[in-house]
Amino acid sequence: MAEYVYGRKGQCQKMNDVIPVPYLQMTMHGDIQFLSKKAEEMLHEGIKTITDCFDDESHKKLLKFMMPFEGDKSFEANVKSKNDPFLLCDIHVSWQNDYAYVVFIPISKHVKSLEEKLSDLRLRLSSTDFELFEKKEALEMAIKRLDELSGPFIPISEKIAFVPIFGDITESKMITVTGNALKSAYEGQYDEIFFDLSATGEIDLDGVKKLSELFRMLQYMNGRPVKILGVKPKHARQLNDFDVDWPVFYESSLKEVLLGSNN
Repeated sequence: MAEYVYGRKGQCQKMNDVIPVPYLQMTMHGDIQFLSKKAEEMLHEGIKTITDCFDDESHKKLLKFMMPFEGDKSFEANVKSKNDPFLLCDIHVSWQNDYAYVVFIPISKHVKSLEEKLSDLRLRLSSTDFELFEKKEALEMAIKRLDELSGPFIPISEKIAFVPIFGDITESKMITVTGNALKSAYEGQYDEIFFDLSATGEIDLDGVKKLSELFRMLQYMNGRPVKILGVKPKHARQLNDFDVDWPVFYESSLKEVLLGSNN
């Protein structure tokens, strides 16, 4: 059966040269009447019937989906190709006037395309994850630096040091403040260390616990309790609610402490 199509310029071309997919036409008896060029390139040589195109295990499936000889059908089956005796394909069948038009779409090409897209997506996600990780690290460093600045250890004299607490008293902030305070206290050997809560905001229980641990460690190092300045009524109520028993002395202001030390 010869089949032809005409291009825009009127030149005659065989249909098997222009169909871009492996395609064949067969009779109700399974005899192959026509093969496209792509089908000739894919399928092994010498095929005469539709069953010649498939491995033995696919023959039952082929019979099931070919009958009745009408309508459109699709299924998967292993095709015997020139390069692969078990080439998995999507098979599309359309029956018209006692003839079936069969298209073979190798699934491996789809899988390869999907794998390439998936690999590209993985690379993009990895790049995004790395960028997010870098931003997370930068943010954590900025927060740590902010915590360090929120509780600076300030030497006032050879014997007196001053630690103002800015902002909320939280666990993470007190962990940072503790490290800096212990290091500075050890290096300076101060007799008096004052903590000022005048610029302190909210106080949470975990932050109070860490601050209490810091006070006890400083007391062990210096042999005397630290002193607290600037306790507001709000802070006093919160500390009372937390049932806090700090090893400290309370002073009214740093000014009075310094004036008293000069006298």
